[in-house]
Amino acid sequence: MRVAIVGGPGVGKSTLVRQLADLYHNGSYGEGEKGVWDPQVLEDIAHGVNAVGVTDYFGRLYDANYRDAAEHDAPDKVIFFEGARITLEAHIAEYPREHHEALRRVLTIGDDWRPDKVIVLTSSTDTIEKHIRLRNRPHESAEMMVRRFRLIDAEFRRLAPLYPDTIVIDRDSKEFHERQGLIDIIQVAGLPMFREIPYRQLG
Repeated sequence: MRVAIVGGPGVGKSTLVRQLADLYHNGSYGEGEKGVWDPQVLEDIAHGVNAVGVTDYFGRLYDANYRDAAEHDAPDKVIFFEGARITLEAHIAEYPREHHEALRRVLTIGDDWRPDKVIVLTSSTDTIEKHIRLRNRPHESAEMMVRRFRLIDAEFRRLAPLYPDTIVIDRDSKEFHERQGLIDIIQVAGLPMFREIPYRQLG
């Protein structure tokens, strides 16, 4: 089973993907960030340029992940991805209209990914601002990130009903570093429950 976790910047996608992958012991595919991406990508995103190139880059990054996962998927596995076709489409809103037609052509790279479930994480901007300030990344302006989040979050909400097997989950009050927060997501998304590794008192 392949589960994509998507949403606006700062909503907690990477944390949730890692935590759930550790809980299920099946691995995950994150999209990476500074240090993983080509250095020019962050600069172009910050300046709002090279819309098609940025989108194509992430499309090929996700495509590599989905292709690799296809070799490891199995009926008893739950594999998590950060990113899906809806991600590429939601980010189109960041760019001027004259780029939209070319950007829509790039979307076709994701036509064959077809995750079994897509979880769209949404949140209040207060929660986003708190998380962005807590992670305190020097290359991120909190004000710019919150502005981007509002725009992209609105697009994810608009697009979610158009994508099959997609559910929108408000992550406010859900802490992804706590067991209950993870179980809440699993239950709301209708995922199969993970297999607990029992803790034993020995000696």
